[in-house]
Amino acid sequence: MQVASEQEQVDEGEERVASLVERGLFASALEFYGAAGAAIDCGGSEKPALRLDLDALQAVRAAMGALERRIAIAWGAGLSYERIASITRLELELVELIVRRQRAEPAR
Repeated sequence: MQVASEQEQVDEGEERVASLVERGLFASALEFYGAAGAAIDCGGSEKPALRLDLDALQAVRAAMGALERRIAIAWGAGLSYERIASITRLELELVELIVRRQRAEPAR
């Protein structure tokens, strides 16, 4: 019978938390990109155009708000800006801006 050291148990617990945080972050990113895709009209013209659909635009806004909160949670859980950008496919500078803005906001 093998007994795990206390440090091994802590490391395993941290890995589980990071995995949960990463999955939540990824799910929020997918939700945002799905909402954004629904708000863009790609057919008909040469360039994609924004649909003038209030519900679709509100869904994008809500999904982005949720993604911003998940980014702040992920950063608070120890994920690096680079890791967050990799998971969300957002630009590194945008991830940094979101974290700074979320940290500056008073708790709701």
